[in-house]
This record gives sequence, structure tokens and C-alpha cells, in this order.
Amino acid sequence: MSAVVAVSEGRRLLAIVVLLLAGFGMVALADALDEWWPLFVTPIPYAIIPWLIVRHERQVAAAAADTDLSTPTP
Repeated sequence: MSAVVAVSEGRRLLAIVVLLLAGFGMVALADALDEWWPLFVTPIPYAIIPWLIVRHERQVAAAAADTDLSTPTP
């Protein structure tokens, strides 16, 4: 299993935009097909977005904690 690597801010924003568009696309697909099943898949990309945001904030907090520990206090 590979380690999770840090994602740049631009890629994270791009992933959020793509996931939002995928969710809206599923709603549009449900409307175009006049079917109900795409609406059950729609929450999946919307559920991933908060995970991306929280994961990034945890990485930033961990990096800040590492730099706080490495700087000596006078």
C-alpha cells in the first residue's frame, strides 16, 4: 500500500470543482433521462468534497505543529 502524498492547493481545488460538476451532471442526467436512479449516485461526489477539505486542513495543522516543535524558544 502506498503512502498518501500531499496534494497541491490547485489540484485540490480542481478536484473539488470536478466533483461538484459530476454531482450536477448526475442531476442533469436524471432530468435528461427522466429516470430516478442517477439521483442515488449524486451524493457520492458531494460526500467526497468535505473529506478533501478536512484532510487538507489536517495536513496543514500537522505541518504547522511540526514547525512549532522544531523552532527553539528563547
